[in-house]
Amino acid sequence: MTDDERWSRDIATLRRAAEELARRGNGLQKPRVASPFEQIAQSLDDVSPEVRQDAVRRLYELDPDQAATLVNDALRDGSPEERRRIGTALADSGLLYEAIQDLKAENHESCYGAFSLLFLVAKAGVVEPLISVIENNPSTDLSLALIRLLAASGEPEVGLAFRRLAANNSLSPEVRRVVLESTSSAA
Repeated sequence: MTDDERWSRDIATLRRAAEELARRGNGLQKPRVASPFEQIAQSLDDVSPEVRQDAVRRLYELDPDQAATLVNDALRDGSPEERRRIGTALADSGLLYEAIQDLKAENHESCYGAFSLLFLVAKAGVVEPLISVIENNPSTDLSLALIRLLAASGEPEVGLAFRRLAANNSLSPEVRRVVLESTSSAA
């Protein structure tokens, strides 16, 4: 065996030993302490809706970008029931309505965050709060933006909600026209 072969074998042996020690938690490493963000995020699995709502609000207050990433990952990886729970917690936390107020106030600094949050709610299949805004808000621009956002979510509940909106004669003709156009893409 050459020196190079011995060296390669020794390096491979050392790597395997290091991996094994890391797997066993050899006591040389200090236990990892969860960050405050991670500690709050664990509350999203709580059985209590109030705890989940509070956790969502605290996560977004602590770090909106990291919270959006966490929620998006949970929506992508979660079961339909888990996704619905997360969407409901987002809606019921009050963050949804704060995002809508930001959009109505044309707060351009928070538009991206507001639309991201609304999209996450729609992607979770929680469309009724957004449909309610379309039905009850006098802003045609906001309604049209929400319709496009809901259509882009691809959630099955959107098609049924759009059919209901299309039949709502109290909506402006422009809103009803865009709903009808979007119904085919949301179905």
